[in-house]
Amino acid sequence: MRRKKKERQVRVEEVLPAPSAAIGSHGAVPWRVAAVAFAATRLPLVLFAWILHRFLGPASPPSEFLYHGGAPHASWLVDAFQKWDSYWFLNVVREGYHFYGAQEQVRGVVPGGAETNIVSFPLYPFAVKAASWLFGDPAVAGLIVSQIALFLALVWLYRLARLDLGEGGAAWAVWLFAVQPWTYAFSAIHAESLFFALTVAAVLAARQGRFVLAGMAGFLAALTRLPGVLVLVPVALEYSVSRPPGRFRVDRRFLALGLIPLGLVLYFGYLWRLTGHPFAYFTAQAGWHNRIAGPWVHVVRWLSPGGFNGQALFELGVIAFMIGALILGYRFVRRSYWIYLLVSVLVLVSSASPLGLARYCAGLFPVYLVLAGLAAKSSQAGRAMAAIFAMSAPVVYFIWAGWVFSF
Repeated sequence: MRRKKKERQVRVEEVLPAPSAAIGSHGAVPWRVAAVAFAATRLPLVLFAWILHRFLGPASPPSEFLYHGGAPHASWLVDAFQKWDSYWFLNVVREGYHFYGAQEQVRGVVPGGAETNIVSFPLYPFAVKAASWLFGDPAVAGLIVSQIALFLALVWLYRLARLDLGEGGAAWAVWLFAVQPWTYAFSAIHAESLFFALTVAAVLAARQGRFVLAGMAGFLAALTRLPGVLVLVPVALEYSVSRPPGRFRVDRRFLALGLIPLGLVLYFGYLWRLTGHPFAYFTAQAGWHNRIAGPWVHVVRWLSPGGFNGQALFELGVIAFMIGALILGYRFVRRSYWIYLLVSVLVLVSSASPLGLARYCAGLFPVYLVLAGLAAKSSQAGRAMAAIFAMSAPVVYFIWAGWVFSF
């Protein structure tokens, strides 16, 4: 009887390697899980993109986008992931930054006119520019940079989730992130995968007590997107937990926290020097009808005559999902993660323009830890979420790739 039990245990461990089987503290398991999840989700996405190209042909972008980043790419594979904001990033790569005030970018765009492109933060275009020296074509370079960042994001998400959820929960976090409906954005010529990878890296380093590394990763996140500076919240909270009780001293770990807002300060300082306006970024955002408002701004708009339509219903669904994640997350994730999620959601819904709300929410890592916590408790719930996500992803990609709507 004991021999049979021991043999069964050996067989299970062969299928699911124990943490001790990992190589060092980093381990081989995260890389294997990331590689399988990456291949199993990117290949179907590429196949679906090819089917759309083969039977529907390339979708023509609105005319104004042709001036921001050139023409649709000759390669169907590159063009499949070169849509919407991709043209803005490629414009920065090719021409550098330009500022001509608050130019209209949503309605009544004048094609060929002088353009303001400083809304795109610099790290992703810089990485694409650097990769262009190797690959020649900026669009090809952008596609490759996004895939590398996505793969690293999967590895680091696994390691972060494993600290609290174990091997099984970490695998669920990776898979639910990889198949979520807005997964296209993390392979597109967008900054999403780089932003996600850097925020997860910063928090992972903080959990490991490596606050200098956390500050450096947070610094880069703040150079990738404006909400990147919010990673200071979980990193600072993890620092406060790691300090001996009743003691406080200024050391290099504490000073490293200042690297995170420094990234934002440096970019805004550069824009000040470029444009002569200290708040040029927010002036440029006005061209996108984007300004800082209260979290109630969308409710007021929905209640106005004719304000509740199909788009409003979609926005309401996204906000409801995030509220649900916050409610469940209070129980399932660390307090530092939950506070980061709360602050991030409040910032996102406080924007007067809801454009890209779902995509930005998809880049908040605590969401996948909440979902993984549910899946770890009930594998049926995990499989159901994965199935719903996997069926939704092609629909979302079809709408985005067909230039119907920018999520």
